[in-house]
Amino acid sequence: MGPISGVTIAIVLFGIGLVVLVIRRDLVVKLLALGLVNSSSVLFLISLNADRNGVAPIVHGPAVNYVDPLPQALVISAIVINFALLALALVFVMLLVERYHTTDSVRIAREVEKEKRS
Repeated sequence: MGPISGVTIAIVLFGIGLVVLVIRRDLVVKLLALGLVNSSSVLFLISLNADRNGVAPIVHGPAVNYVDPLPQALVISAIVINFALLALALVFVMLLVERYHTTDSVRIAREVEKEKRS
């Protein structure tokens, strides 16, 4: 059996994060799983485009195998957007916890239904 690639690890981490998102009821754990899914997608993009023999496009010479910088720029943008998304989601979770005194999504849904009825 050969070495495990980054793509394989990214797929496994994505699966774990997706299972935790579906199964767990705690909102903080769901946010951590969302961060795991985001990180695994970044790892997948980096691993998919990895080239050990590539040369930076700013190097002049008889290099044949230039590395495309666009996927790296997209990954950096994805990291920043994912961080902002998780920070905003954490603020919303903190507001829900302050109002309903729980991080259980099912209990929060029940409390919201009670508020709608009354």
